[in-house]
Amino acid sequence: MTDIAKAFTKIFWGFMLVFLNLNINQFDLFPDFIGYFIIVSGLSDLSTFSSYFKKANIYAILLGVASIPTYFIGEINILEGFIPSTSTILILASSSIMTLIHLVLIYYLLKGSIELANQHKQESLANTTKNNLKIYVIVVLSVAILTPFALNISEGAALTLITIGAIASFVVEIMILILIWQYRKIFNNIQA
Repeated sequence: MTDIAKAFTKIFWGFMLVFLNLNINQFDLFPDFIGYFIIVSGLSDLSTFSSYFKKANIYAILLGVASIPTYFIGEINILEGFIPSTSTILILASSSIMTLIHLVLIYYLLKGSIELANQHKQESLANTTKNNLKIYVIVVLSVAILTPFALNISEGAALTLITIGAIASFVVEIMILILIWQYRKIFNNIQA
């Protein structure tokens, strides 16, 4: 496997750990901070190819450090009901901030990936990445903007809004994972 493919493999598995939320007795088997630090390792390997990877690395480090407390605090479980309270508002606020930082991380990762694809004459991959980036930004910003409104509507409507946002977020995160895996496959074949 080539160095670029190895770097994208690390990034893929790092995001997979962040994406997975497997709990046993309230114990998260895959803490987000471990995933973010694996992403940091992959981005460091790519930093010579684009300054965007260096910028993404800063946000991955920030998310890795910031997600350590959430490992101990926990997250909102929308299946248990949604009751606005001070702690709910604080958790939603910190979650929204983390989501926006994650958005910036993805933005710089994909901008660097576009540069890398163009450097290696992979125009189709670069165009796919540009389109996925637009979709990702639109969906994530829409969810981030609409989520606070859940505090001011009925519980049923709030659960519906949060569920739709969660599904949309799930779909675009899968889209990004698939794209990262495509980079891994293509760059393994290019430099093999």
